[in-house]
Amino acid sequence: MGDTNQKYHSETTKKEITVFVTGYGPFLDLYPVNSSWSIASSLPSQLPSTPKHPIPIKIVKAERPLDVSYDHVTEVIPTILAGDEKFDIILHIGLAARRSFYTFEQQSYRTPYWEERDVKGKTFSKEKTEDLWPDLPNLLKPTFDCEDVWRRWRSNLSSSSPKSDIRPSYDPGNYLCGFVYYLSMAWYYMKQSKERPVMFLHVPDCPNPDDVTEGRDVTIGLIRALVDSRNEVGIYDPLKGEDPIEVDHVMGGAEIPMPPKSRWDGK
Repeated sequence: MGDTNQKYHSETTKKEITVFVTGYGPFLDLYPVNSSWSIASSLPSQLPSTPKHPIPIKIVKAERPLDVSYDHVTEVIPTILAGDEKFDIILHIGLAARRSFYTFEQQSYRTPYWEERDVKGKTFSKEKTEDLWPDLPNLLKPTFDCEDVWRRWRSNLSSSSPKSDIRPSYDPGNYLCGFVYYLSMAWYYMKQSKERPVMFLHVPDCPNPDDVTEGRDVTIGLIRALVDSRNEVGIYDPLKGEDPIEVDHVMGGAEIPMPPKSRWDGK
């Protein structure tokens, strides 16, 4: 492997880090209020430095929630990433309605995104996949030290939100959550960037304000963990020295439950 897979420190010590955060919008009438956007939109615009967290953080929230639509996400995310405003870290948040806990996802797959239709009744076909991501790996991972992020995330919540159920996961699902995660990492991969500074946070349904407040605290704890780990431990490319960890679905599916297909046909 040589030096290509050695951890190295980013050149951002005590310089303000900019984190871009997205969430999803309504999912038909099943979830007219998507907790991922409720949480994302509640985040503060700044996290000042503290003795424990010496890096000041600027949080840039998406102007509006992402549509639960392959076409929308495919158009919007690359445009944002290629825009004038540059982001150090990308954090996507999505709803895992069948989970009662929070998970940070450590990988995402290239396929298949043609098995479930989005809110516009469309899938992301095999043909579109080959056109958008020719010759890309079937699995991409971020360039964070996820074990270190996991340790820091737990530590950050030990005082601010000690009862929150947080877990690591390798199952972002094969719907819009897994899709936007792979899409963003692929954008960096195709540019041959030394980093894929992207993370995905799955959140449970948050039907009341107290739940949203907990979700905000959990998210802030993760953002702090990502920034501190990237600065203090460094970054590396796990794809150059690890075997992929296969999804075994033991944690329960990350997908939002889909209505019967007949509903798409107006039946």
